[in-house]
Amino acid sequence: MNADTSNNDIVLSVQQVAFSAALVASGEVTLVPSNRDVTMIFKHVVTNIGNAYNPQTGVFTAPVRGAYHFEWHIGDVEGPTAAALVKNSERVFSAYASLAPGLYGTSSESATLQLDAGDVVSVNQWSGHKIYDNVNHHVTFSGHLLFTM
Repeated sequence: MNADTSNNDIVLSVQQVAFSAALVASGEVTLVPSNRDVTMIFKHVVTNIGNAYNPQTGVFTAPVRGAYHFEWHIGDVEGPTAAALVKNSERVFSAYASLAPGLYGTSSESATLQLDAGDVVSVNQWSGHKIYDNVNHHVTFSGHLLFTM
Protein backbone atom coordinates (compact mmCIF):
# COMPACT_ATOMS: atom_id res chain seq x y z
CA MET A 1 0.00 0.00 0.00
CA ASN A 2 1.53 3.33 -0.99
CA ALA A 3 1.39 6.50 1.11
CA ASP A 4 -1.44 8.00 -0.96
CA THR A 5 -3.67 4.96 -0.50
CA SER A 6 -2.84 4.85 3.20
CA ASN A 7 -3.84 8.50 3.62
CA ASN A 8 -7.07 7.91 1.69
CA ASP A 9 -7.94 5.02 4.01
CA ILE A 10 -7.45 7.30 7.00
CA VAL A 11 -9.63 10.03 5.49
CA LEU A 12 -12.36 7.50 4.63
CA SER A 13 -12.46 6.16 8.17
CA VAL A 14 -12.74 9.66 9.64
CA GLN A 15 -15.57 10.49 7.23
CA GLN A 16 -17.67 7.74 8.78
CA VAL A 17 -19.28 9.62 11.65
CA ALA A 18 -22.87 8.98 12.76
CA PHE A 19 -24.66 8.53 16.08
CA SER A 20 -28.15 8.10 17.42
CA ALA A 21 -29.12 7.91 21.08
CA ALA A 22 -32.20 8.05 23.32
CA LEU A 23 -32.42 9.62 26.75
CA VAL A 24 -33.09 6.42 28.73
CA ALA A 25 -31.82 2.88 28.30
CA SER A 26 -34.63 1.38 30.39
CA GLY A 27 -37.50 2.47 32.61
CA GLU A 28 -38.59 6.07 32.55
CA VAL A 29 -37.21 9.41 33.63
CA THR A 30 -38.41 12.96 34.13
CA LEU A 31 -35.72 15.60 33.96
CA VAL A 32 -37.06 18.08 36.48
CA PRO A 33 -36.78 21.82 35.92
CA SER A 34 -33.49 23.36 36.93
CA ASN A 35 -32.54 27.00 37.49
CA ARG A 36 -30.00 26.73 34.65
CA ASP A 37 -29.69 25.01 31.28
CA VAL A 38 -28.41 21.44 31.68
CA THR A 39 -26.66 19.22 29.13
CA MET A 40 -28.81 16.17 28.49
CA ILE A 41 -27.06 12.80 28.60
CA PHE A 42 -28.55 10.37 26.10
CA LYS A 43 -27.66 6.96 27.55
CA HIS A 44 -29.29 4.50 25.14
CA VAL A 45 -26.79 4.64 22.27
CA VAL A 46 -28.03 2.76 19.22
CA THR A 47 -25.30 3.86 16.81
CA ASN A 48 -21.96 5.57 17.45
CA ILE A 49 -19.89 5.14 14.31
CA GLY A 50 -16.61 6.98 14.83
CA ASN A 51 -17.21 7.26 18.61
CA ALA A 52 -17.67 11.04 18.40
CA TYR A 53 -20.65 11.00 20.79
CA ASN A 54 -19.79 10.54 24.48
CA PRO A 55 -22.66 8.82 26.37
CA GLN A 56 -21.04 9.75 29.70
CA THR A 57 -21.22 13.51 29.06
CA GLY A 58 -23.89 13.88 26.35
CA VAL A 59 -21.41 15.75 24.15
CA PHE A 60 -20.59 15.19 20.48
CA THR A 61 -17.05 16.23 19.50
CA ALA A 62 -16.35 16.81 15.79
CA PRO A 63 -13.39 14.67 14.74
CA VAL A 64 -12.82 16.60 11.48
CA ARG A 65 -13.78 19.91 9.93
CA GLY A 66 -16.98 19.52 7.97
CA ALA A 67 -20.72 19.95 7.63
CA TYR A 68 -22.73 17.94 10.18
CA HIS A 69 -26.46 17.40 10.44
CA PHE A 70 -28.18 17.00 13.84
CA GLU A 71 -31.73 16.18 14.95
CA TRP A 72 -33.21 16.22 18.43
CA HIS A 73 -36.63 15.31 19.78
CA ILE A 74 -38.00 16.15 23.23
CA GLY A 75 -41.23 15.52 25.06
CA ASP A 76 -43.13 15.92 28.32
CA VAL A 77 -46.47 15.37 29.99
CA GLU A 78 -48.58 18.37 31.10
CA GLY A 79 -46.45 21.43 30.71
CA PRO A 80 -43.84 23.25 28.73
CA THR A 81 -40.79 21.36 27.48
CA ALA A 82 -37.78 22.89 25.75
CA ALA A 83 -34.23 22.03 24.74
CA ALA A 84 -31.63 23.72 22.59
CA LEU A 85 -28.91 22.49 20.28
CA VAL A 86 -25.71 24.03 21.64
CA LYS A 87 -22.45 24.51 19.74
CA ASN A 88 -19.43 25.44 21.87
CA SER A 89 -21.66 26.87 24.67
CA GLU A 90 -23.86 28.89 22.28
CA ARG A 91 -27.52 28.07 21.59
CA VAL A 92 -28.12 27.47 17.90
CA PHE A 93 -31.79 26.36 17.61
CA SER A 94 -34.43 25.30 20.11
CA ALA A 95 -37.33 22.86 20.27
CA TYR A 96 -40.30 23.90 22.43
CA ALA A 97 -43.78 22.55 23.20
CA SER A 98 -46.48 23.64 25.64
CA LEU A 99 -48.93 20.91 26.54
CA ALA A 100 -52.45 20.81 27.90
CA PRO A 101 -53.06 18.87 31.14
CA GLY A 102 -53.14 15.11 30.67
CA LEU A 103 -51.47 15.16 27.27
CA TYR A 104 -48.05 13.97 26.14
CA GLY A 105 -46.40 15.96 23.41
CA THR A 106 -43.14 16.22 21.57
CA SER A 107 -41.16 18.82 19.68
CA SER A 108 -38.41 18.27 17.15
CA GLU A 109 -35.77 20.31 15.39
CA SER A 110 -32.81 19.78 13.10
CA ALA A 111 -29.83 21.80 11.98
CA THR A 112 -26.82 21.58 9.70
CA LEU A 113 -23.70 23.09 11.24
CA GLN A 114 -20.23 23.79 9.94
CA LEU A 115 -17.86 22.49 12.62
CA ASP A 116 -14.11 22.57 13.06
CA ALA A 117 -12.31 19.56 14.49
CA GLY A 118 -12.76 19.72 18.27
CA ASP A 119 -16.00 21.74 18.23
CA VAL A 120 -18.57 20.32 20.65
CA VAL A 121 -22.33 19.98 20.23
CA SER A 122 -24.93 18.96 22.80
CA VAL A 123 -28.64 19.25 23.55
CA ASN A 124 -29.36 21.33 26.65
CA GLN A 125 -32.61 21.25 28.63
CA TRP A 126 -33.83 24.81 29.13
CA SER A 127 -33.96 26.09 32.67
CA GLY A 128 -37.46 25.87 34.14
CA HIS A 129 -38.64 23.13 31.76
CA LYS A 130 -39.25 19.38 32.19
CA ILE A 131 -38.47 16.54 29.81
CA TYR A 132 -39.92 13.04 30.04
CA ASP A 133 -38.85 9.81 28.34
CA ASN A 134 -39.51 6.11 28.75
CA VAL A 135 -38.66 2.82 27.01
CA ASN A 136 -40.46 4.05 23.88
CA HIS A 137 -37.51 6.45 23.31
CA HIS A 138 -39.36 9.64 22.33
CA VAL A 139 -36.43 11.83 23.42
CA THR A 140 -33.49 11.39 21.06
CA PHE A 141 -30.35 13.07 19.71
CA SER A 142 -28.77 12.06 16.41
CA GLY A 143 -26.15 13.42 14.07
CA HIS A 144 -23.86 12.59 11.21
CA LEU A 145 -21.11 14.03 9.07
CA LEU A 146 -22.40 15.12 5.67
CA PHE A 147 -18.99 15.88 4.15
CA THR A 148 -15.52 17.07 5.16
CA MET A 149 -14.23 20.54 4.29
